[in-house]
Amino acid sequence: MLALLSFVAVASAAACTPTYNSRPTAIIDSGAIVGTTTEIALPSATATVNKFLGIPFAEKPERFRLPAPVKPWANPRDASQYGPACFQQISETTAQFYEGVGLGVVPNGESEDCLNLNVYAPSTASAGSKAVLVWIYGGSWQNGANSLPLYDGSKVVANQDVVLVSINYRTNVFGFPADESIPLEERNLALHDTRLALDWVQRNIAYLGGDPRSVTIVGESGGSSTVDTLLTAPPNPLPFHAAIMTSSQISVPASPQTPGAYIAAWKALAELGGCPNPDAAFDCLSEYPAQDLVDLITNNSISFNGFPDGGVTWANNPRLDRLAGKSARVPVLIGTTADEASPFVIGLNDTRAALASINLGDFADLIIKAYPLGTPGILTEGARISRIATEFLMQCNTHVHANDTKRAGLDSWRFYFNASFPNTEFLPGVGAYHASEIAFFFGTYRAEGATPFQAELSNALQTAYADFAKNPTAGPGWPQVPTIGVFGNGVRPGVDEEGLQALTTIPSEVLDVRCPLYYPVYDTLSLTPWDEQLAAQNETGPSVDSGIPF
Repeated sequence: MLALLSFVAVASAAACTPTYNSRPTAIIDSGAIVGTTTEIALPSATATVNKFLGIPFAEKPERFRLPAPVKPWANPRDASQYGPACFQQISETTAQFYEGVGLGVVPNGESEDCLNLNVYAPSTASAGSKAVLVWIYGGSWQNGANSLPLYDGSKVVANQDVVLVSINYRTNVFGFPADESIPLEERNLALHDTRLALDWVQRNIAYLGGDPRSVTIVGESGGSSTVDTLLTAPPNPLPFHAAIMTSSQISVPASPQTPGAYIAAWKALAELGGCPNPDAAFDCLSEYPAQDLVDLITNNSISFNGFPDGGVTWANNPRLDRLAGKSARVPVLIGTTADEASPFVIGLNDTRAALASINLGDFADLIIKAYPLGTPGILTEGARISRIATEFLMQCNTHVHANDTKRAGLDSWRFYFNASFPNTEFLPGVGAYHASEIAFFFGTYRAEGATPFQAELSNALQTAYADFAKNPTAGPGWPQVPTIGVFGNGVRPGVDEEGLQALTTIPSEVLDVRCPLYYPVYDTLSLTPWDEQLAAQNETGPSVDSGIPF
């Protein structure tokens, strides 16, 4: 109904966006916004992209409280600059990884008043006419921002004739406070932020050229986990018609959810902050200077995360619910990269110790036998650890997730990004690492040293996402699971790129041959009802997390 109302409201609007002093202007439900434009060179022409940046979709949030819709403004609002990012928790190791990935830095600082979004649209788009992709960034729910240069949506929009929206949401302690005085259904603030942003899209995107009935949510890493929460605890009415997920999900976890650990972290933070009563720290931490709070959690390696809340934002039993047909009835495209774990296991050379760190110590003999040294891609202990971590923590549970979606009677596609180039490998041999596909989707990979095949690969990935968004039931360009679309043809630095195809396919039975090793672990964690899992944790204490920042 929201989508229909938004569409009808603008059906009689002018076909082209009006201008304000030669800048694109639109009137949305909270007031007028004045954006900017950028020119993108296409093979045979130049495309103009309208950019409306830093649009608030919520009021400045009260710390540790639910977001509230933004109030109307009276005068035209400048939307030519990115808004502030939410406060970031970035460790030194994470900062080094982000530098290598090429994320860039947020251009307009950090603030608690950060609930804004960006809209990129073709300048020729008539009201309510284009498919919409809503980008939800990753960062392990500890950091991330819609203003990072890597996420500039201009090239996707110009090349694929779609509208792209990128949203902000609160992260770390600001997005997931664990004070026991907060009702459980109000603790996953980051997920509430995302839902409010999607509500804004339904109400307003038609004014900016997008079709509210043709919205696809797209997430990577932590953003992909958010997409899965939206699928398995779907809003009503549903604000999207398809979903794309890369490099994370919450339905088939590789380690247990441990809400008790986050409550303990909250109390530890209160003690570090000098709160007189760590058991009643809400008021104390609410008044604490924001940057000082960030410094405390960063310097003391305290992390906060989401967990099931009865289905308000996160279903208690997402895998069981999907298999029972309770998830959103929309097509899903899900994928991973070939070397997800490679940057996070550099320097490790003891396979048994690594297995113990990700709760696989009891299966060490069986797993080591399945990954013998000397087989292709496993020439060293470090390579073996990377392959095991990639498959157990990402690839194989994604395989299960995609199959579950199909078993639930939904259209299910899967992809595998497998390409690395001299100008994208920030460390020798790191391969198709976690998040390496992002730059190819946005077309923001490093231009220096780029090859023609990189352009072909970027176009292939963009086209697959956009085609899926425009017509999800037709798919992204290859058959549904068990077939897997492979982007990049396994290219690595030094490989001759001449004649390579940017998109090929492979059967799941070939790629996922070792995945059955991990089914018992996945099944224990995802098919055991949530109340039974909590009871077991209360008896034995929370399990150790892997520490790998997915």
